[in-house]
Parts: sequence; C-alpha cells; structure tokens
Amino acid sequence: MNQRVRLQVAVDVTSLDEAVRVVEHIGPYVDIVEVGTPLIFEAGLEAVATLKVLCPGRQVLADLKIVDAGYIEARGAFRRGADIVTVLGVADEATINGALRAAREAGGQIMVDLLQVADEAARARELAGLGVTCFCLHTAYDRQGTVDPLAKLHAVRGAVAVTLAVAGGLGPQNVSAVVADGADIVVVGGAIVAQPDPAAAAAHIMTLLTEATHE
Repeated sequence: MNQRVRLQVAVDVTSLDEAVRVVEHIGPYVDIVEVGTPLIFEAGLEAVATLKVLCPGRQVLADLKIVDAGYIEARGAFRRGADIVTVLGVADEATINGALRAAREAGGQIMVDLLQVADEAARARELAGLGVTCFCLHTAYDRQGTVDPLAKLHAVRGAVAVTLAVAGGLGPQNVSAVVADGADIVVVGGAIVAQPDPAAAAAHIMTLLTEATHE
C-alpha cells in the first residue's frame, strides 16, 4: 500500500460559525471536509460555499444523503462548490443516475452511502454497474457500538473494486484497524470536531493513518 488513506472529517455541528472555527484550525490536517447533514439542515447549502472558501486544496463533501430528485439536489450542491455529494444506496436507480449526471456535468463525484442497505456487497455491485465508484460503509449514529464496521468492509471489499469510505464511531482507537482492513477513506467526526483542540486531534489521526498505510 503506497498511497496514504485519506482522512475525511465530518463537521456535524449545527452552527455555521462553529463550523468555520473548526475548519480554520483543522484544514491543514485533513483531505476531505464534510459539510455534515445537521449543518446543512441548519445553515443550508451556503455552508458548502462558505467552507469551500476556507479549504483551498482540500475536497469538500456535501452530506446531503439524497434519496429523491438526485439531479436537482446534487446539482445545487455542486454549484456551491462541493466536490463530492452523498446519495443513499437505498434510493431508486433513477435518483442515483440523476446524481451521477449532475456530477459528470460539474466534474464532481458522488459517494453512495450504504446506510440501511440490507446487503451492502450486492448493492455495491449493482451500483458499480451504473458507474458509481465510491461507497461509504456507514454505521448509523444511533447504532454506534452495536455494529462491527469491519465485517461490512470485508464483504464489500471482496465483492467489487471501488473506493471505500468507512464512517461511524471512528477515532484514534480504531482507525489503524480500518486501514489494515482495506479502507480508502476514513471518516472521523466527534473524535476530532468535539475535542478541546481539534487541530491536534486531526494531526494525531493523520499520523496514525500515515503509519498504518506504510506498515
């Protein structure tokens, strides 16, 4: 493994001012800044535009979790500067195709979140056939601590050759194991954003990812 696993930080706060403060500090230590769903609900898509300005050289992901109107909703996020937009894997294929079309037009990418998909490996194979190249194996906030994300990772990694992100309950205690099991992107939220020194927390996790990548 030569290329370092990427770090995506989920900025799941409900205040744009707070999001700005966090991103101003963690910017140098992350690869992808996720504009979290709670923040988008509170501040709208302008949160995407605001954080994009603060992150030169970093990708910005809008965690819209699109489940309908794929083209319209994804296009709105791409127009405000998103590089990546999330779509739920349970969405209809017409919705996912619409989001893919918006991504192609914008030169962006969609990440399909397999949250609540019964058979993640089978669904990933199906959607890879449509042209989806990036998936997120996501342990829901309300189920963290009760689901093993590594079991899902093994299943999907063995089924299809795509980019895989892992999210939900990750922090310094387990990111190295996720890397060892084949993740391409590690998504960390509270273990960075909710810490007294988010920059130090992000730098520490980035170091762990670098070390794990080269083991």
